[in-house]
Amino acid sequence: MKSLASAAVGPSRRTPLPLLCLVLSCAMLIFFYRLGTRLPLSLWWQAIVAPSPADLQQLMVHDGVLPRIAVTWLCGAALGLAGAATQQVLRNVLAEPMTLGVFPGAYLALSAATVFTPHWLAAGRDVIALAGAAAALATVFALAARRGMSPLALVLAGMIVNLCCGALSFALAISHYDVLTGLMIWGGGSFDQHDWHVAFALLVRLAPCIALLLSCVRPLTVFEVGDTVAGSLGISLRVTRGAVLLLTLLVTAFVVSEVGVIGFVGLGGPTLARLAGARRLRDRMLWAPLFGAALLWFADEASQPLSALYGTVIPTGAITALLGAPLLLVMLPRLHGVPDLARAARLHSAPLSKRTLARIACTSGAALLFCVFVSLGTGRGLNGWHISNLREIGELLFLRLPHVVAAAAVGILLALAGGIVQRMTGNPMASPDLLGITAGGALGLTGALFLTSQPGVPTFFVWCAGGAFLTLAALFLLSRASSYSPDTLVLTGVTISAIFQAVSTIAMASNDPRVLVLYGLLAGSTYNVSAFAAAVVAAIALFSLAVVPLCRRWLDVLPLGADVSTALGVDLARARLLLLLLASLMTAAATLVIGPLSFIGLMAPHMARMLGIRRPVALLFVSATLGAMLMVFSDWLGRWIVFPQEMPAGVMATLTGGFYLIVTMLRRGRDA
Repeated sequence: MKSLASAAVGPSRRTPLPLLCLVLSCAMLIFFYRLGTRLPLSLWWQAIVAPSPADLQQLMVHDGVLPRIAVTWLCGAALGLAGAATQQVLRNVLAEPMTLGVFPGAYLALSAATVFTPHWLAAGRDVIALAGAAAALATVFALAARRGMSPLALVLAGMIVNLCCGALSFALAISHYDVLTGLMIWGGGSFDQHDWHVAFALLVRLAPCIALLLSCVRPLTVFEVGDTVAGSLGISLRVTRGAVLLLTLLVTAFVVSEVGVIGFVGLGGPTLARLAGARRLRDRMLWAPLFGAALLWFADEASQPLSALYGTVIPTGAITALLGAPLLLVMLPRLHGVPDLARAARLHSAPLSKRTLARIACTSGAALLFCVFVSLGTGRGLNGWHISNLREIGELLFLRLPHVVAAAAVGILLALAGGIVQRMTGNPMASPDLLGITAGGALGLTGALFLTSQPGVPTFFVWCAGGAFLTLAALFLLSRASSYSPDTLVLTGVTISAIFQAVSTIAMASNDPRVLVLYGLLAGSTYNVSAFAAAVVAAIALFSLAVVPLCRRWLDVLPLGADVSTALGVDLARARLLLLLLASLMTAAATLVIGPLSFIGLMAPHMARMLGIRRPVALLFVSATLGAMLMVFSDWLGRWIVFPQEMPAGVMATLTGGFYLIVTMLRRGRDA
């Protein structure tokens, strides 16, 4: 994000060194403590330099502990540098290698190979992971190339690939949980080493990529002045952006092929460096890899004693989020950002005519009604597909109608919340789940499942509500000092989400049989929705639709930036607070009924925007219609496509919406 590239984050004399030393000191203390439990102090140097072949502990330190540390340093530094470069070329604080689909692509390839072609694993897991990462990268580039490789196109294409790969992996995990248990642990980052082979292999692969990225500091600096100024200087941002992203994604692919998915480092390393005082790009390119290496080493050292205490392997990636996210929360008050006016201007360009807008609204409404009819009147039984007559529809209405009503209402709520958050923050990657509400609900569901003796629907509802509103309270408290500025708000939500998701990841990494139930709860399903719950969420959705037009002026003005909004008489703190409260309550209501969903609120506004709609109220209403249609169709598809089994609506919504967006991006090309 441009705002964070040029933001003043404090006095120029402040250096990131104290914070870096703090993280390194914590990692070193744990390392020395663990080393002391293995060997006496007098043997430490011998074990490091020339271990005795007759001493097993010395050999384990030299060929196990030290290579593991080297791998964490290499991976952390590489991901930190890749994150800094990605954020710069995409001008977005939320951008990181994982955003562009490389991690999910590699994980999906390994999941599919484990389930369908396990004999391929004999050729090497790294080959399959690299192939999956390369396929994801190629898909992102193919989609973005149709729009000139612009930052927004790359971000949107990456989100589509990321979500689709994640949904497919989730579906495989639900249907083949017993086969993929070990892969789930690897998917959270596995650093176990038995020799120096992996460390040397990573060094050979990563060193050229890191050197090339560091040599691109001067071209990358041009991205801060924008496309127009850079073009007048004779610099092709499209070529530079493509080359840098190729390097960062190669770095990510090499890391994931050797040690698995390591989340948060690519986001946390550059952000910690920036908030600690690295204001200029060349400073961030130096300090981000150092913070990435220190953070990952600290997390890995902490994960090992915790794994021994917990009785199972705890993914290092989850510990990274648990340790790094609180540091971000402490540093966030130093962030002072300004909205990106160039992107805000695009949100207001080329409004549609009233006739075209009415045609789009009528078409989307008709499509929603058709999906409702299909969901109520079409099903599948032992004799195949069947279309019910009116009598049969009436007899089954008590069973199917609550599902349809709940799905439509949740689609409306999440689409409205997503549109409000994107307009308020001016960030195309912003969504309700980035506020942390869905992650809080997921944490509540995890707690209900693992901390109560006999959890039922009421218990899940109460715990989910508690997690969601706890997150909402933390979001208000931590963002209040900045008057709920967009940058601080989004980063706070992402940080809270990282903490809560790490807890859920640790629970999933256990071999507890209740994990399979947790997968079903977190996937987003209407299976347990009662008629009363459906009626309540429908009433909330109708109330939200009535409230949205009252926020028209705020939604029109806020994307123009703080200075313009203040000049036009908008009370920024009050407007942001009320919009945040409205979006959060919508998200919480949807999460309480169906569970945590991340796709509808992110993509429904994009689907409406791809139709050419720019004005906020029209955009939100069409987004709500599309969100309801997508949820109703996905709920129906999930119930019948793999009959007699059921696939959660959240997974089907991701796949259905992702396919639609891919087709739309390919058809509309550069002018979309």
